[in-house]
Amino acid sequence: MYLRRFTQLSLGSTAAFLPTTAFALSNFANGLGNPTPGAGGTLWEFIYLLIDIIQWVALPVLAACIVYAGFQLVSAGGDETKVTSGKRWLVSSLIGVVIILGAHVIAGVVCGTAKLFDDTIVCPA
Repeated sequence: MYLRRFTQLSLGSTAAFLPTTAFALSNFANGLGNPTPGAGGTLWEFIYLLIDIIQWVALPVLAACIVYAGFQLVSAGGDETKVTSGKRWLVSSLIGVVIILGAHVIAGVVCGTAKLFDDTIVCPA
């Protein structure tokens, strides 16, 4: 019973995924790109565009978090729990700022590493 079920699943999986493998190996797949203007023609351009959008949204939010942390620290009035909460907000916000501002560097490192394995990859500046 198990052997029959295994055989059915194996043949079904092979039949389902064989066309995708054949398409991936064809020359037609190599010429595909994004025809939409402004959305990035390659994967790396799209990733950099996505990082820019995330930075545009996240930096004001993180600035508000830093202001809130400062308000908590100033208004703590010696209350240890509020001071601890304010410090936690401040440290978390600063870590977020470093990650968001370093996103281009991280993406550049990943793209450069991928370029070591495939010379056809073009990393945006």
